[in-house]
Amino acid sequence: MPRSDGATPTKLARLLREPTLHFFALAALLLSVQRLVTGDPRTIVVTPALEADLLRHYQDQIGRAPTSAEASAFMGAWKTDEVLYREALREGLDREDPTVRSVLVAKMRERALLQSRVPEPSDAELGRYFEEHRAQFETPLIYEHEYVAFPKSDADAERERAKVEAELAAGASPASLKLRTTGANVDRTRIEQEFGPSVADAICRLPLGQWRELETNDRLLLVQMIAVRGGLPPPDVLHAELVAAWKGEKERAAVARATQAIAARYRFEEKSP
Repeated sequence: MPRSDGATPTKLARLLREPTLHFFALAALLLSVQRLVTGDPRTIVVTPALEADLLRHYQDQIGRAPTSAEASAFMGAWKTDEVLYREALREGLDREDPTVRSVLVAKMRERALLQSRVPEPSDAELGRYFEEHRAQFETPLIYEHEYVAFPKSDADAERERAKVEAELAAGASPASLKLRTTGANVDRTRIEQEFGPSVADAICRLPLGQWRELETNDRLLLVQMIAVRGGLPPPDVLHAELVAAWKGEKERAAVARATQAIAARYRFEEKSP
């Protein structure tokens, strides 16, 4: 009859020598140490300070103190969102989803911007910036005008123009005189194409609301400037736009420097397939 007292120790000794058992024991030990040091990754600690801060933000959103039921519902929703957020991070969705990646990259740039302090520009700095970027603030001039043409081939062209000019000066309108007028709302280049350089120069310098005599090689003209649009904005508007543009450029430069400093902490390794 075999002895049972020596069999069990022998089997236990063989089991203790199994490499698989050693591996799982080591893994369990490492997991226990990790949880002692960092805590359970699926344990979310909600301190009184954190809850008070969250409810403070919630109160700012609704514009009043929440009721007990509202506060409880809000905290329940926050806990659900926090669980989903951490689970998404655990599953690596922040690395795999290009939309999430773009949001996180943008957030890092926003943080860099908030940490940069751009001073107010001096008048000299604004002046230099304006000279370097004038086209950014100035739009092409557009001339709204109308004219009446009297062909020089007509023998009575000179007399007819003088008669019409006097009537217009007395308060008559082109419509009441049954005149055929041509309206235009164009830039100087189009005016020059129509009348030539010298007449275009004269038209662009006309005062508003007054009929004036001009002529081309083949036509006598009565021209009235109605409005001129474009160019630079009013001084106060221009100053505000200059300040915003100058500070925007400085902020972009500050963000670029901050991101370069972060990038300098990393290195890329190119590996062949």
